[in-house]
Parts: sequence; C-alpha cells; structure tokens
Amino acid sequence: MRTVNLPTDLLRTFITVIEVKSHTRAADLLNRSQPAISLQIKRLEDLVGYKLIRQKGRTMHVSEKGEALAMHARQILRLNDLAMGLFERHDADTDLRIGLPLDYGVRLLQREVTDLLHENDALRLTVRCDLSHSLHDALLRDELDIIVALYQDGDPQFLVQHWREQPVWVGAETIRPGDFDDLPLVAHPPGCVYRQRMTDALRSVERSWKVVFSSPDIDAVQQAVRDGMGFTGLTIPTTQRGMRQISPGEGLPPLEPLRIGLFYRQTRLGSWGNLVAERLTAAIENVLQNDADPGSSHNNLQSNHISHKFPMVPDSDYPDGNRSGTVATTAKQGVKKTRKQRSMTDGEID
Repeated sequence: MRTVNLPTDLLRTFITVIEVKSHTRAADLLNRSQPAISLQIKRLEDLVGYKLIRQKGRTMHVSEKGEALAMHARQILRLNDLAMGLFERHDADTDLRIGLPLDYGVRLLQREVTDLLHENDALRLTVRCDLSHSLHDALLRDELDIIVALYQDGDPQFLVQHWREQPVWVGAETIRPGDFDDLPLVAHPPGCVYRQRMTDALRSVERSWKVVFSSPDIDAVQQAVRDGMGFTGLTIPTTQRGMRQISPGEGLPPLEPLRIGLFYRQTRLGSWGNLVAERLTAAIENVLQNDADPGSSHNNLQSNHISHKFPMVPDSDYPDGNRSGTVATTAKQGVKKTRKQRSMTDGEID
C-alpha cells in the first residue's frame, strides 16, 4: 500500500476554513488569495479521495470524512507547531483568551496559568472562569481561544484531547446506604452532571432517593456529606477526611465517568498558545495520576487523544448564574490581580 503524506500547509488551510466557516476569511488569515485557498482544499480532497467540505448556498457543511480528518489534523498541527516552537521566538503581542471551568479543577488550572505568568514576562492573556457549557458557547462565538471543559456525548468542535475521570459514591463514616428506604442525596442543583450521574444510576436499579441538600458550591456539598446529611458522587481527589468511599457491596450502582476536554482554535494558538495548552494538559494529567488513591480503581486513568473512542454519557453543568466570574491577567501586573480574584473561583476538582 502506498504511503500518502499529508502536507501540513494543506491541513492548516483546511482547519482554518472550517473554523472560520469561510474561504475568504481563511484567505485573509493565511495571507493567501481566495482561489489559492480553494485550490489547497481541492488538493487535500484529491489526496484523501473524499469530499471534505460541501457548500450549500452560503452555508458550509463539513462532511463526515472531513470531521474525522479534522480531529487528526489538529493533532498533527499541534505537534508541528510544538516542534517549530523550539526554534522560534514567542510573539510578545499575542493576547490569549483562556477559559477555565468552575465545574472541574478551576483552582488547579488557575494556579498553573498564574505560574506561567510568573515564568514568562512577555505572556499576555485573559482568563475567564465559567461553567463548561458557557465556555463552549464562548469558544464557538470566538470569544475564547483555549478552554478546558466538561463536554457532552460525541466529539465537539475544537476538541483536541480528552480524559476520563471516574466519580465514586461517598458518605460520612457514620452512615450506611442500607439505613435508608429513600437514599438521601447531597447534590448540586438540577442540571449538574454529577447529580445526573447519581440519579441515572439509582433509576437504573430502581432505588428511590430524595435530595436533602442542594448547593452549587462544592465546599458546601463536601461539608454536608461530612456532616452525615447524605451521600453524593465525587472524584477521588475531592474526597476528604470524615468521608468514606461506598463499597460495591453496599448496594449503590456505579456512576458513569466524566469527560474532560481541552479545546482550542488552531488559528489563534501561536507559540504562546501551544505552551499554555501543554501546561494545562500536564496539570490535568498530573492531578489525576498523583492525587488518586494507589489502591483504588481511580488508577486506571485514561488519557486519550480524540482519535480514541469510548462510550459517552450526556454532560451538563450547574444552572446559569452560579459562581461564574472573569479574571483578567496581563503579564506581571496581571499576576497580582489573579491572586486577588482567587476567592471567586475556589472550587476544586468536583
């Protein structure tokens, strides 16, 4: 079988076109003519042997094969740009817009971004901390360049890398699930992915429940569990003293895993963006590996690029308006502002 090499310039043109949804805008971004952009797309289609983009009137549609290629193309361009970043100087004029999720590890990720600012005087960025679905919307509206967020079933646009995190049932050391006819639940408000995992699991085994405590704040949920008000689903790193993991033999069904993704616009990344993306990736992988109980099932951590598929479950977030905020940081001056704003986003991995 003949080996076909995919030129990165054709892949970059393809990704740019589908991100901006316009051959003309892609031509402006890539400093080429519109006919040259169309020719490059045609060359790529000839190489792979499939139609990648279809135009219906003014609406552009990416074909199924095009969507599949886009997943790999982003990875190829990421590795290419990382390699070239070893030899080029960072662009001091780049102002990156980063989105961090209030519903997953915001404290850890915000600290990583702050460390980057300490280490790189020329780095300029703005950080927005919000709910995952709001970050996705902002990325689609071109208001953000890089986000970490929980995501729903399938392969969302701009997804570059993803992880699976397994939540577990926890409760106070003094109570047992068998003590209750209706299992008392401590949960976030309706619409939260963790609440959905718990109720779906209980419904699947026809176990009745009652939500006895509800709060959008992870600290309040943890305190209610320690106080013995009920049971909840948490990730291993957020279990605390005064809690215990409920064993399978106590009758509670397993919870479906969470999906966490790194998303970015390739056209806006640049050398600084690649650095930020790598640091965020490393931070997520480190906390999942190092904070896990060595004796628990949490150790079968799965870190996947988007080419690897596994069964998905629906994802949702906190209701709109809870604990969202925006933190702006610019070079050294922004580091101090980030520290002052940490109280706005003090939820840990949840």
